Amino acid sequence: MTILARLPRRKRRRPRRRRLKSLAIAPTLMTLGNLLCGFAAIHFALQAMYALGAGDPGAPAGGGRGSMLAHPPAWFVSVGAILVLLGGVFDFFDGLIARVTRTASEFGGQLDSLADAITFGVAPATLMVVFISLELTTEAILPSPISEHLVGRAAWLSGAMYVAFAAVRLARFNVEHAKVDFDYRMFRGLPTPGAACVVVALILFQDEMGVTGRAVTVYSMPFVAFILAFLMISRIPYRRFHRAYFLGEKPFSQVMTFVALVAVFWLIKVPTLLLLVLWYAASGPLFTFLRIIRDQRRAATGRETPAVEDETERKLA
Repeated sequence: MTILARLPRRKRRRPRRRRLKSLAIAPTLMTLGNLLCGFAAIHFALQAMYALGAGDPGAPAGGGRGSMLAHPPAWFVSVGAILVLLGGVFDFFDGLIARVTRTASEFGGQLDSLADAITFGVAPATLMVVFISLELTTEAILPSPISEHLVGRAAWLSGAMYVAFAAVRLARFNVEHAKVDFDYRMFRGLPTPGAACVVVALILFQDEMGVTGRAVTVYSMPFVAFILAFLMISRIPYRRFHRAYFLGEKPFSQVMTFVALVAVFWLIKVPTLLLLVLWYAASGPLFTFLRIIRDQRRAATGRETPAVEDETERKLA
C-alpha cells in the first residue's frame, strides 16, 4: 500500500480546444445573405397569416402597422417567394467565390448547409402551407396535423416531409463530401435550391392564372412537395448547373438556346422560370431512364459501357 501511494499520479491532459482563427469574408457574407433571405421569407409568411387572421388587410396606408397591412396577404407570400429565389442567387455565388478564390473550408461548408436548411427547407415549406391556407380560406380548410379535412392534413404533412428530407439530404451531402472519392461533377439527389425554386415558382405563377388554374395547382401542390422530398433523398444523379451550361466549350446550338431563353425570360419571367426549374427537377429521372435504356441496348449488342471516370475533370470541379 505504501509503495502504491508513492507512485506518481498520471496527469490528465487537457483537451485541446479547436479555435477558428480566420475565415473567408466574401463567401461567408454571401452565405449569411442566403440565411437572412430565408429568415425574411419566413417573416413575410407570418405577416401573411397575420393579415389574413388577426390583422386588418383593409387598413389605410398611413404609416406604422396600418401601412404594412394595407397589402393583401398574397402579396406577402409573393415577396417571401422572391426572397427564396434571391437566397438561391447568394447560394450560387458563395460556392463560386469560394472555388475561384480557393477559400473553401469545413466551416464554410457547415455554415452553407445550415443556411440552406432554413432558406431552401423551412422557408419554402412555410410559404407553401401559408399559400394553401390563403387559397382555401373560403372552404375553411387550414393545413394542420389535426385538421378535420384530408387536404389540410396532406398539405401540412407534405410540408413537414419536405423540411425533414431537405435536412437529411444536406446532412448526407456533408458526410459524403468529406470522402476522398467524392464525385464533384454531379449531385446525388435533387439539390435543395432546385427543389425550393420549384415550390416558389409555383407560388409566383398563381398570380397569372385564373380561378380554375389556381385551384388545380393548390390541390396538386402537396403531391409536388412529396415528389420533391423523395427526389432530394434519392440517389438520382443531377448535373451541377454551372458545369452543365456555363463551363467549358458548348455547342453553338446550346449558346443560341441560352440567348433565346434570356429573351423569353425578359418578356414572360415567371412562366419561363417555372419551366426551367421544372425541367431541372425532371432532368435527373429523365436522363437516368435514358441512360438505363442506352446501357441495355449496349449490353444487347455486346458493346461495353465506356468509362466515365475522368480524374482531370474532377480536379477542375
